[in-house]
Amino acid sequence: MEHFNHMASSLFSRKWSGSKGLDLNPITLAFRDYYEQEFLEKYFRDSIVQFRLAFALIIVLYSVFGVLDSLMVPELRETFFIIRFVVVVPFLTMVLILSFFDFFRKIWQLLLLMSFLVAGLGITSMLVMIPENYAYYAGMMLIFSAGYFFIKLRFFYATIAGWLTLICYNLGAFMLSDAPVELIINNNFFYASANIIGMFAAYNIEYFARRDFSLNHQLDLRKDELEDLNKNLEDKVRDRTAELSLAKERAEQSDRLKSAFLANMSHEIRTPMNSILGFSQLLMEAEDEEELKEFVDVINTNGQHLLALINDIIDLSKVESGLMTINPSEFSINDLVEEAANLFKSHSKVVSGRINLRLSLSLNDHDALIISDRTRLKQVLINLLSNAFQFTNKGFVEVGYCLLAENILFYVKDTGIGLDAEKRSVVFDRFMQATMDHHPKNEGFGLGLAISKAFVNLMGGEIWVDSSCTQGSTFLFSLPLQEGSRAISNKRLEKISKMEHQWNNKVILVAEDVESNFRLIKSALKKTGVKLIWAQNGKEAVDACRRDRDIDLVLMDVRMPIMDGYTATREIKKLWPGLPVIAQTSYAMNGDADICKKAGCDDYISKPFNMSDLFDVLAQYI
Repeated sequence: MEHFNHMASSLFSRKWSGSKGLDLNPITLAFRDYYEQEFLEKYFRDSIVQFRLAFALIIVLYSVFGVLDSLMVPELRETFFIIRFVVVVPFLTMVLILSFFDFFRKIWQLLLLMSFLVAGLGITSMLVMIPENYAYYAGMMLIFSAGYFFIKLRFFYATIAGWLTLICYNLGAFMLSDAPVELIINNNFFYASANIIGMFAAYNIEYFARRDFSLNHQLDLRKDELEDLNKNLEDKVRDRTAELSLAKERAEQSDRLKSAFLANMSHEIRTPMNSILGFSQLLMEAEDEEELKEFVDVINTNGQHLLALINDIIDLSKVESGLMTINPSEFSINDLVEEAANLFKSHSKVVSGRINLRLSLSLNDHDALIISDRTRLKQVLINLLSNAFQFTNKGFVEVGYCLLAENILFYVKDTGIGLDAEKRSVVFDRFMQATMDHHPKNEGFGLGLAISKAFVNLMGGEIWVDSSCTQGSTFLFSLPLQEGSRAISNKRLEKISKMEHQWNNKVILVAEDVESNFRLIKSALKKTGVKLIWAQNGKEAVDACRRDRDIDLVLMDVRMPIMDGYTATREIKKLWPGLPVIAQTSYAMNGDADICKKAGCDDYISKPFNMSDLFDVLAQYI
């Protein structure tokens, strides 16, 4: 007996320790954390089939043993019949039937506890009435076995039911039965032993079920973690692969561009050199002074062409090596712009009248003094003008500037062939002209715009293009006005910067697909306190108007992706007829104002617009 107690104590100690490791209540074996309910759900699903089979078998056996009553205790047959077939078997059958209903899972352990007690008390009643019949003692042992092992009653409830059954037996045996005390004590020994064995067995069964559940739960967590890690690893590999692929594409593109550039450069160098060398040889054979002058002109023209190419290569080399420097000085903007434009007045397209060269100077000569790098700024304007003339066959080319509060905005506008979205995104990249659709009559080395961007960036500014296929282009760049520039204090700038427009409670929707253009408008309107909403295409503009009824005015760019400004204006006017829509465009075509009005726009302003004109237009409608 001492050996048995030692084993029991050791087992409880080991399981208690283990249950702590699993974070279990050592008495009820319930999990202390959030997934106790999850375990009970799983325990029910895993046990329901065994429970039903065990209960069906117990009902059958409990009924069949009724035959024993007729043979062994015929005098109590009616009493035992009532116990079996009026109380116990109907109750067990009712529990079995209830197991097929959804609510059963919520109360099934309580019903099993009651079933254990009902079946046990039934046998106990029989034992009290016939204590000398040992066949019913065996029936009690079967009840204990079924309750602890087969019907899937949890350890804690089975223990309660088992010991309550034993207590009821003792109360009935001592108070209602004439059985000898020795017999009752002897029976208690077997019943207590059965309960203890059943307790430990049920404890182990439930403990290992919970342990397996916990381990499986941990495995699932680890599996999920591994899957997440694997997914993250796959994502990283995919991202890294994409990066490497992009780097490879860029390297291959760079190689293709350089190859195309070198091939183009070879052509550009050999063509003027061929003329220079060829006509140099013909100088000795010139027959008259007119022919001699013609040959010299050809040599001079091609020499200038070759010199320009060499200068571009040198400038590009300086930019890439970081040796390019800025040398600021005070000069007149008007003089600079006129000098750059005068270089193209003798252009054949201007002389023939196919292109009208226009200047737009915002300041008078007295106020038009700024501090910047005159040489680099002039080179940028010449590059942009050369580009405009190269791709414009008729219409006009306009060069000019306007003032913002702290910046000066230069622009070159043309009615040429324009650029599609793909070319706009790479037009300032080096060597790109060598890969664009490029006809021999369009001279150029593909360096001018790249060099212009580098110069503008060195001077602290930004450059961008607003263009569309067949609709012309406007190249714009802004430079910060340095302290000391007389233009900072000129009357026009003062008028703009000190405008008394206060629109703190107003909302303007700016529909503009070019970020730099939106930033320009945002900077210009900053001091008015107006709230701006940015829509990057016509559809976003329509959705914004549908969503926000507080918008006071729409500044609508007419050329945008997904939905153009004309279509967007018509849709907005359907939603909100009274909402003012001001069109802004750089198409530079005659009749733009009429087209905008027909689309429903209330007014029209052409890019690049003067800031005072923008304020004047907005003030009329906001």
